[in-house]
Amino acid sequence: MRFFSLFILSLFGIGVQGQFQAPSNFYSDYIRSAKDTLASPFFHGRGYLKDGQKLSAYHLATEFVKLGLKNFSPAPSYYQSFEMPVNIFTQHPTLAFDQDFLTCGVDYLPHPSCPSIQGNFQLLWIDTTHFQEPKKFKSISKRDLAKTFLVMDLPKPLPRKLKDVVENFKKNPFNAAGFIELEDNLVWGVATQASRFGILQVKRGIIGPHHKELRASVSSTHMPNFPNANVIGYIPGKEVKDTFILVTSHYDHLGKIGPHITFPGANDNASGVASMLGLAHYFSQPENQPKYSIAFIAFSGEEAGLLGSIHYIRNPIVPFPKTRFVLNLDIMGSEDLITMVNATEQSNAFKLLDSLNQSIGAVQKIKARGQAANSDHYYFAQLGIPAVFLYTEGSVKGYHSIFDTAEKTPMAKAGEIHELLIRFLNSLQTRSWKPQRMGN
Repeated sequence: MRFFSLFILSLFGIGVQGQFQAPSNFYSDYIRSAKDTLASPFFHGRGYLKDGQKLSAYHLATEFVKLGLKNFSPAPSYYQSFEMPVNIFTQHPTLAFDQDFLTCGVDYLPHPSCPSIQGNFQLLWIDTTHFQEPKKFKSISKRDLAKTFLVMDLPKPLPRKLKDVVENFKKNPFNAAGFIELEDNLVWGVATQASRFGILQVKRGIIGPHHKELRASVSSTHMPNFPNANVIGYIPGKEVKDTFILVTSHYDHLGKIGPHITFPGANDNASGVASMLGLAHYFSQPENQPKYSIAFIAFSGEEAGLLGSIHYIRNPIVPFPKTRFVLNLDIMGSEDLITMVNATEQSNAFKLLDSLNQSIGAVQKIKARGQAANSDHYYFAQLGIPAVFLYTEGSVKGYHSIFDTAEKTPMAKAGEIHELLIRFLNSLQTRSWKPQRMGN
């Protein structure tokens, strides 16, 4: 693969000796190749089946070695190990409504928390009138629903006055066999617990009230102590060795459903990890050694609820007072604009990135967004550490679906965004830059 040949060229000094003069498309190619590799079938969606997470972590540690990144002592490796609970789907599921068989990933998905389901079930359609008319609601409570799936044919978003009653209804007080959620788009995830009843997501329009019976076979296993790891390496600073900028990006994704259904996770988040590797490659060149130390952290467990970064926060490698700034990269595959989360709290960082972008025109616009618990920057920011999360917006679609593929994530502005981030990180190391710690 071209991805590995680029590493070999750099390792043997071809085009690297003396002043590094990378061709203009070097980092574009490098980053896209890294994205393609991480989103390839070999890594099984970087999840919890077929050793997807383990293979991905090993790959990233190997790349850190190739780039000459140091590991933190006393740890013997680049891994920061932890365990997490996860619900996994070990077999290919089958679903049929009457005689109509559905295709997993395209027509339906088992909810990430769905337990194993086997058997034939009746269908009962539920719409808004069941929550607006007491007589219809009461009729549900009088039925034995042990062999019935409730089809939730409800608008999205729900009317505000129905939200609480519907949420309580979904807790299954009438002990139905399960629920079917009708979705305009199938979006999957990772669950740390298994539900006590079945939950299926079916694309709206695939089934209708004329369907009377569900035949389902879903096999899931709850693993309470799945072994996982963050992957961490660093480049020591040329002048300030004990103070760090952290560049972070989560490498985990959704993995697989059984042996055949894979979520490649090219945009989310092979693109972010590839961008991080591009930065690590640049700063690993002797002539580009940063003034401050830079740690590169590939978090895992993000899709399950930021579990890898929570573990790091509880077990920090770099002391918090010595953490100058956290730059988190997640969903970097589009080309139109970059949004900075936590920009309202880190206004200096936003103004800096916006000014740099205006000078080089990497993307059309830098957008500001406030605080959000939507990626691994969040708990750093909650502790008052200057932290932002960057993501791109544009033509790339397929969020948390089987269609988030390398081919559909071209990273058209990979080189330009790389240059913008290099300038941003270099600016964070100047004497004039004043980090904004929360409350300051």
